[in-house]
Amino acid sequence: MGFFAVVVVAVLLYVTFSNTPSVSPVTVLPSPISSQSITEPKFSYLDILQNDEFKDGMQKAVMDSDIELAKTLQAKAIEIANAAQLPDAEIQILSDERGLNYMLFLAKRQLFIAAFERRYLALEGIQDIKLIYPEAQNLFARSDALIAQRDQMINDIAKEMAGGNDIGDYLQKAKDQWKLVQSAHQKVKSNP
Repeated sequence: MGFFAVVVVAVLLYVTFSNTPSVSPVTVLPSPISSQSITEPKFSYLDILQNDEFKDGMQKAVMDSDIELAKTLQAKAIEIANAAQLPDAEIQILSDERGLNYMLFLAKRQLFIAAFERRYLALEGIQDIKLIYPEAQNLFARSDALIAQRDQMINDIAKEMAGGNDIGDYLQKAKDQWKLVQSAHQKVKSNP
């Protein structure tokens, strides 16, 4: 091992003091800070759209049918994108009528998800919110599957409580127990 260390030191000394630029440490090892990494944005337009303050504001604009608020938020998003020197293609995504429609589309999907979560925990259906937020159409099948799974769990709890008797008398108790478990799960999830 000692011989290997001597060889490594000798090679390093040769590379350091050699006049041949092709083997200098600068050309062999990449610089940790390059001009490319300085000019690359540290985030993208998605980071702007996923900001909680922006999402809340755009959802409020949708709920209140306030197009002026939506346009104000769009202008702020574009301002941030320009200040962050995002690529023109990303700024274009946020710009004009298409950009505004995209932001409203995302807000409506977020509102569907929030409404679904409330309904899921309240043991309610979601058919009416599907009509309100058709923008979330690709989430409907999964949402329906989760509702069916929830209802099956409640029926299974009721069957277990009933012990072979009619489950009708035990459904409310099963629902209460399911809600209790979900409430405990939510507390654990929010307080890691």
